[in-house]
Amino acid sequence: MSTKLYDVVAVNMATQKVRVIHKNDSIENAQAVVEMAVMRRGVETEFFAEAEAGLYQDGDTWAAK
Repeated sequence: MSTKLYDVVAVNMATQKVRVIHKNDSIENAQAVVEMAVMRRGVETEFFAEAEAGLYQDGDTWAAK
């Protein structure tokens, strides 16, 4: 059985451009990375989200999928 993997992305709120900050992890670990990113970096200029692994590359435009 294969486990679904997730990336964590940072999305600039002004440009909607994506930055991949963590790759190929379980949903639980990806959620923990999002929580740590919010605590460390805040959410003034970008937000953080889990996305299916490989769905986004650096520079892509965010589209909630």
